[in-house]
Amino acid sequence: MNIDIQTLLIANGAVVGISGVSFILSTALRRNETYGRTWAIAFVAGMLSTISYIIWGATTGTWWAAAIGNGAIVLALALMWAGCRQFNSRGPLLWIPFAATAAVVAACLVEGPDGGDWAGAWALFLGVSVFAALAGFESLRGRLRHAFDARVLTVVFWTVSLYYFLRMLIFITLGENNALFTGYFGTVTTSFIGMVLVIVAAISMTAIQPAAATRATTTGTRTESLVIPGVSDRIHFEQQAGDWLVRAKRDKEQLVLLTLAVDGLGHINSAFGKEFGDDTIYTVGRITCRYAPGAALIAHTGGGRFLMLTTSPTIGSPKTIAERIQTALVETPVDRIKGIRAIATFGVASTGEVGYDLGELVTLAAGALDEAKSIQPGTIVLSSTL
Repeated sequence: MNIDIQTLLIANGAVVGISGVSFILSTALRRNETYGRTWAIAFVAGMLSTISYIIWGATTGTWWAAAIGNGAIVLALALMWAGCRQFNSRGPLLWIPFAATAAVVAACLVEGPDGGDWAGAWALFLGVSVFAALAGFESLRGRLRHAFDARVLTVVFWTVSLYYFLRMLIFITLGENNALFTGYFGTVTTSFIGMVLVIVAAISMTAIQPAAATRATTTGTRTESLVIPGVSDRIHFEQQAGDWLVRAKRDKEQLVLLTLAVDGLGHINSAFGKEFGDDTIYTVGRITCRYAPGAALIAHTGGGRFLMLTTSPTIGSPKTIAERIQTALVETPVDRIKGIRAIATFGVASTGEVGYDLGELVTLAAGALDEAKSIQPGTIVLSSTL
């Protein structure tokens, strides 16, 4: 069965449009996170690309529509990458997607109508391949690293990246009329692959958002409705920490991020019940607040884990902060009758190592925490030269 290009473009547009509208409505009806808005705009860019290609395919002399379509596709992938960075509490670097889009459109416009149907196509292929690869790598970092649905995104992004990279190589070396290109990397094949991947990506991104909200409010034993005075949830922590880091960067002030985890929480729940596990989390949270520096931002991120952002101590090492909390934990039983005390493991990172990006700080401190856990419970590990 032969399908003409115009019919295929319309079908592709319908799939992208339905997926995009579904994702946008899903995003609008739940918590309005910045990454969700960025991904929604990416789907709008995808819809713009399909409309542009339909115009290009239906009307002669509308070569400029292909230029808009090329730029919109690159913008869509680039904004998906930027949204992944926002999900991981990293700066979206939005100027990069728009600069890349302008470059792709310019590459098509420079060749003009004399460039034919594939004018500036090499720039389109390169842009999509690069941003899809970057989005794939970003989906393996930070908070996305712990999201199961993000693994689907990783596969989608890297499949797109590899496909468009091969498409670019064959296009440049063999030309658009080569049988290999037209048979496996032409418009028909690309449209079918694109429709499948768009549907999968939309479903995955839609699933990630409520799952992220659940992870932001759920521990391994209970929800974060466990109120600990002086301790915020992850969402509010990230909002406030972002403001702190902006001001600290402006004033060239060094901040320290500590992440601590209550050790053996699963065993505590099994042996004494979840209520006692909650009491343990509460006790650790209160002690952390009591012995933290006066200017410290503290959050319970779930599973008996806490984050603390504070200024670097003027006297001593940041390790002294963790040691003070650790000592207080040893001296304060969760239950005075049972005499059970909580043990916490610490990982510490500093803006002096990775700059003022919250996502990078969290990742570095988490790495130090994992290293500490591999040594023994109750260990304090500084990320490097702190």
